[in-house]
Amino acid sequence: MQTRPVAPPAGGLGWANLGMDIVSVTRVRRLLTLYGEDFFRRMLTPGELADCRTSARLDVLGLCGRIAAKEAAFKTLRVRAVFLPWLDIVVRRSEGGWPLVELRGPAAAMAAESGIAAITVTISHDVDYAVAVAAPVLETGPPEGPVHPVHPEEPAQPARPADHDRASAAGAPTAHHTPRRHTMSEGLQLVKNWLLARHEELDDIAPDLDLIENRLIDSLSFVEFVFLLEQHSGRSIQMETLEVDEIRTLAAIETHFFAAQAVQA
Repeated sequence: MQTRPVAPPAGGLGWANLGMDIVSVTRVRRLLTLYGEDFFRRMLTPGELADCRTSARLDVLGLCGRIAAKEAAFKTLRVRAVFLPWLDIVVRRSEGGWPLVELRGPAAAMAAESGIAAITVTISHDVDYAVAVAAPVLETGPPEGPVHPVHPEEPAQPARPADHDRASAAGAPTAHHTPRRHTMSEGLQLVKNWLLARHEELDDIAPDLDLIENRLIDSLSFVEFVFLLEQHSGRSIQMETLEVDEIRTLAAIETHFFAAQAVQA
């Protein structure tokens, strides 16, 4: 899916899209215990992992700090309908010890379209959490050409899934979704059970409920979600080419990953 940034053009007085993110140490430690280091190779480059490595093991606080920094940096881009390009936002440790952000590939292109020359980030750690704040370094003038939403014919909406503020009160699913009778494949039922286990406030998930807009999948759980899909569908999935609409709803997930199972059911 082609996407465009939805930030206002750079260069206006006072314009700056700040990004902030917080990551739970407990959550990252659980992922490391469940999946090992391979899980984080989809999120961090070899250099980033090396920065987090001690003589004995991977430093969990270091992992949390880089994950938070990547999400915070991504939020400054203000884009819609695109997943966080984990390996294209690189956070390395400088010789002085502070973090440096390098944008590559799609991330660099999105920044350029928003008039962002670079992103600066700061990371803070505590016992249970890592927090990162990112700010754009703006170009001297506005980007070439107008910057439009993905679907200019539709009313402007808040930037999602780029904005995954876990503390937001908007975390609850949109009301008035009435579940339809639907025969699910075994693989899709396992996916649904996984989502319900992580959102105990829900009794059910309708096949057409938008999982992204309602924040049932955020950037960190997205990587684990891809692991789950691979396990239950038997398919290898490249996160870099995965389209948002392929996993936006349970119905879409069934169509793209469990169609054969659904037919058999």
